[in-house]
Amino acid sequence: MKREKRLEHSHTRNDLLASIENMILELKQDPEKQNNESLFALLSSMTAWLEKSNVAETPSREAFTKILHASNYFK
Repeated sequence: MKREKRLEHSHTRNDLLASIENMILELKQDPEKQNNESLFALLSSMTAWLEKSNVAETPSREAFTKILHASNYFK
């Protein structure tokens, strides 16, 4: 399934988590992409923050902005 297809169906917090986890899995499975440690770290932080946060079940654009921002600081 193409990434664009997965992302257009990310309407809920769990959909977003699943999409991010799929991107992490793709990074782990593709040796060429494994060199992108900063992307892997960002996606891992996003997943960890989302799992522990109280973001609405249907995140808004503003919530996604908060997720991206918080991911820079969350380990």
